[in-house]
Amino acid sequence: MVKILTFKKRKDFLRVASGHYIATHNVVVQAARSLFEDDYIRVGYTATKKIGNAVFRNKSKRRLRAVAREVLDQYALASIDYIFIARNSTAVCKYSELKQDAVYALTKLNKNFQLAIEESNVL
Repeated sequence: MVKILTFKKRKDFLRVASGHYIATHNVVVQAARSLFEDDYIRVGYTATKKIGNAVFRNKSKRRLRAVAREVLDQYALASIDYIFIARNSTAVCKYSELKQDAVYALTKLNKNFQLAIEESNVL
């Protein structure tokens, strides 16, 4: 099992936000190359005030953390940092649907990074 580190600093969130993202109905996942070359998975979670009050935002982030624990081991790439952003439906959708959206977003993002790696190896 790979150790998951959580972002705490705003600068980390801003750096990852400038990378690629995939938006689904229940979650937005952003990804960017990590500054470090180690085997840790770095991830952050956020929920803006637009989606509801503190109780709703906290529930959304708890669900995102639970989904991330389940799917990151299998679907995350090494040396890529991820940010999970809650949407209005994150706290109320079926858990299986949220997990499916996260897996879809991670696989699409990983294809983008794998293509970039292959292009850089060709040059």
